Amino acid sequence: MRLVHAALLAMLILFAALQYNDPDWYYWGLVYLLAAAWSLLAVLQPERFVTWTVARIGAPISIALFLVGFAFLAAYLGPGWIHIEEAREALGYLICAATTAFSLWESRLRAGKSLARTAGQTHS
Repeated sequence: MRLVHAALLAMLILFAALQYNDPDWYYWGLVYLLAAAWSLLAVLQPERFVTWTVARIGAPISIALFLVGFAFLAAYLGPGWIHIEEAREALGYLICAATTAFSLWESRLRAGKSLARTAGQTHS
């Protein structure tokens, strides 16, 4: 799964880089880089989603904020959405929420299996 997280990390960094010509590049670049940071953590130290308070609390808060952003802009989705910047931004929020949620969920799952293996070894 680390390869999937790495691919999502690369995609999010590319999305951040593509914001160079956007009038609010500084905002959207940071949004994509925040989601990329959670993917990077899932690649390098997935156990941190369980042991590190910043990740344990920060990732769910990030997901919630991404979803609030999506909900705020979702009304722009509809026919011809591809030509409406707010609709594309809504999908950007949704992508960030999905990648962050996947990083959090899969890393916690992996950490839980690791803890169960460790507990099984100490009781043997």
